[in-house]
Amino acid sequence: VCSGKTGHTEAVQVVYDPEKLSLTDIFRWFWQSHNPTQGMGQGNDSGTQYRSGVYPTTQEQYDMAVLSRDAYQQALGTKITTEIGKPGEGEGKFYYAEDEHQQYLAKPGSRPYCSAQPCGVSLPPFDQWGASLPHQAPKLPEAFWDKHAPSPG
Repeated sequence: VCSGKTGHTEAVQVVYDPEKLSLTDIFRWFWQSHNPTQGMGQGNDSGTQYRSGVYPTTQEQYDMAVLSRDAYQQALGTKITTEIGKPGEGEGKFYYAEDEHQQYLAKPGSRPYCSAQPCGVSLPPFDQWGASLPHQAPKLPEAFWDKHAPSPG
């Protein structure tokens, strides 16, 4: 993967309880927790494996990715380079990293480092971009974001 010649993306597989979180909550965290405008890298990490990407497995996930990307792009005022795959492309091709990379930051001795620098811009309110999927309205209250939202630096 580190050669940049495999086409792999370092990624996480998101498993969640839709009774507690909506796709809107997940995409809000995604967009706000890194800089989606950096192309093939994040901060000091460069290469195809560090690109920003979303790989949905359903059409609704894809639609939410595109709608939320467009809203966040407008809020940022610059082009987002995040790759958004279409459902079925690469589906089932998620590979778990080696054990030493699982929960890396929680391991004793890990260096507290992450080059993904948030932009400090919030995803616009759901009612401005998500009206076509009302059942995906946010479930996390604004008080959560006030306390836990990713921030630059």
